[in-house]
Amino acid sequence: MIPPTDGFKVIRSFFKAKARFPVFSVHDLDIMRAALRNNERDGITGFLLRDGNTYLNVVEGPKDKVEAMLARVANDPRAFGFEILSFAKTEDRQYPAWSMSYHEHNQPKPLHCPIQDFLSCPETHAVDTALAAMQSLGLRQISIDLQSNSQIQTRQTA
Repeated sequence: MIPPTDGFKVIRSFFKAKARFPVFSVHDLDIMRAALRNNERDGITGFLLRDGNTYLNVVEGPKDKVEAMLARVANDPRAFGFEILSFAKTEDRQYPAWSMSYHEHNQPKPLHCPIQDFLSCPETHAVDTALAAMQSLGLRQISIDLQSNSQIQTRQTA
């Protein structure tokens, strides 16, 4: 279980990398399995977004554990072009319930999609805007997860 974060400062890191393999291939599944296992062990939470061949990832946890995880990702042969976009202390986690969640961002995008804008021209779009869009997607996913769990529980009690 992820340790409580009440009053505990954590590091939030936002980074990107390019995938060497097609969307949601066995390699993405392997990445998720390793992330779930390692992040649970290390007290790291996060959200992984795949947009075409680009990974965007937000991770939160103890500084030494996040740094070790970033080093593993930077040397992972399944990706290249690793770049840390932000690395900062924070009081609260944005993704406290997830060792790692995955979202494939390939559905039709609105004209002004903050994540797509950031990916197409990161020099002119703020990291904070992309982080806020990631959090919004994460909150939407939490809502979907809660609805699914509620429907499962309703069926089990019926």
